[in-house]
This record gives sequence, structure tokens and C-alpha cells, in this order.
Amino acid sequence: MEVFRRLVVSFAVAALGALAPATAFADASQAVFNAEGVWAIDVDHGACAASRTLKDGSTFLLRAQNGQITFGLFTDKPVKTGKTGRIETEAYGFDFKPSFGDRGTTLFFDGEFNARAVAALRLASEVRLLVDGRLVEAMPFEGTGFEAALDGVIACSNGASGWWGLGVGAQPGDTGPRPDTQTGKVVLSKQGIWGVAVSESPGICIAQAAADEHTDIQILAAVGVMGLAVASDGDLIQGREGRVQTDDYAFDFKAGYGGSRYMSSDEPFDKVAVQALRRATWLRVLIDGKPLVDVDLRNSGFMELLDSVAACSRGQAGWWGAGAKRP
Repeated sequence: MEVFRRLVVSFAVAALGALAPATAFADASQAVFNAEGVWAIDVDHGACAASRTLKDGSTFLLRAQNGQITFGLFTDKPVKTGKTGRIETEAYGFDFKPSFGDRGTTLFFDGEFNARAVAALRLASEVRLLVDGRLVEAMPFEGTGFEAALDGVIACSNGASGWWGLGVGAQPGDTGPRPDTQTGKVVLSKQGIWGVAVSESPGICIAQAAADEHTDIQILAAVGVMGLAVASDGDLIQGREGRVQTDDYAFDFKAGYGGSRYMSSDEPFDKVAVQALRRATWLRVLIDGKPLVDVDLRNSGFMELLDSVAACSRGQAGWWGAGAKRP
């Protein structure tokens, strides 16, 4: 629902001032894995890399800059050097001049794949890497999600953001809702667990509680309709498909990211989902099937909290103070 996304994208809340999202991944340890858990994309020094670990412990890496692709292989043991390198798929092969570094434990292509080579890689179920006719690596690609990883690393290098986080040069506001520096005061409910803040943006209120010592769960309300967000002081699991589970109901949502530390639903909850939340004694959020938060709602006043944050976003006053300004 576009109006929900537009309203929430400018949302602000005080308690998250210290949880500003990271602007880019600085090294491979910050890489985000695809849904298959094989390929990971990270951003560094104006380029993006998609890498995977092979069975022998070697790392195969595709590096993209401004949409152009090259590759590198990093091994534990030196590779015998040679003059001619070759990459082969089931349907295509091409030669390249190989370069070697770090005493032969690094093999890379000091050029760029042409369009035909990229197209062949996209369709490959296995890729073979040879030097002077000797097999260096045979890498299975089928079932690894490589096609999406290839498209992702190219898009990332062109500045696009996606399941990998922010693309090259992207700012945190480029994807999904995120916290803002202009905030309202968080007022705790009588149970002392959930708090409500009134945004300076018209028609927006938020309810939030600590899921654990590092992560907050939020219920976003925009003129009565509600969605969900999770914020952390560390990098969150990133993916495309979100899922909310309660005692007796589950529903899916599209995940949007404001950097690596803030995730929100792109659409508001429907009436059935809201009613299920009102009955819930526990709430779990998953991203691509991986648990993100799991909270116990018993004795937290959560049912009343949902009514309160919705009323606040409609401009009504209550224990949270004055309601949101009219949009």
C-alpha cells in the first residue's frame, strides 16, 4: 500500500537515535547471504562482490564495478601459474590472461567479462576454471541461487539496493522506512514494557519494546493502519520474504530495509492480521525462514497497546500525550 510506505518512510522515534543504520558493508564479514545461504554480497571501495566458499576451502569471488564483472579465486595452497586461463560452462568457454598474487594463492582476471560470457555464466549449472589446460576448480552453480546473485551484484555496483542491503553510494533513505533524527518522546504504558512515541511527521505514531538487549520490535501506525519494524544496534538478517507468526495465525509481508540495521514491512497489516495480533500471547518474526525476533506478549498490555498506537496516529490524545498531527 503506497500511502503506508510514503507515510512511514519519514517516521521518527527517540529511542533509536543510537541505532543509526550502517551506510555500507566495509568488509566481507559484513556480507549478506542469499536465501540459499551460498552466495554473499558485500560492498567495499566503490564496488560490490559476490562470493562463495568452495568445498576445498577456496573462495570464488565475482567483483562488479559500474555494472562490469571480473573474478578472483583465493586458495589456501598455491596454484601452479601459467600463461593461459580458461573459464568453461556446459555451453560456452573463453580464454583470458591470468594474473597471480600472494605467492600463487590468488588467481584473478585482470579484465572484464563481455556480455556473452555473463549470459553464459547466468545459465551455467557448473563452471570450470583452468590454467594452461589444467583444472584448477570445478564449481557447481545449480541450486545455489547464482543467477539472482549475479544480477544482484551487478545491480549493487550500479547503486541499487536490495536483499544485500545498500548499493554502492546509496544512502540509508534509499530503501524502506528507517529511523529519523527528529523524534518525539517515548512514553511507557502502565506495564512499563511498551512505549509509544508521537512522530513529528503527521499521522504517524510508533509503539516499541525491547525484544532483547540488542533489538527493538516496533508497531508502526499511520493514520490507523499498522505495520511492523525491527531495529538493532547490529546488522540484521536481510532477505526478501518476511513472516509473522502468532499462537494461531501466520501471515507474510515484503521486507524493506533502511540500511543493515532497520527492517520494516512494506505494507500494512490487514484486519485479520490485526485481530490475530490482538489475541496473541507470543510473536515471532522471520526473514526468508530465519528467526529475527521472538517475543513473549503475556502481561505486556499488547492488546491495549495496539488500540493506543492506532488512536495516537489518528490524532487522539491519551496516556501517550497529544496524538499525531493531522496529515
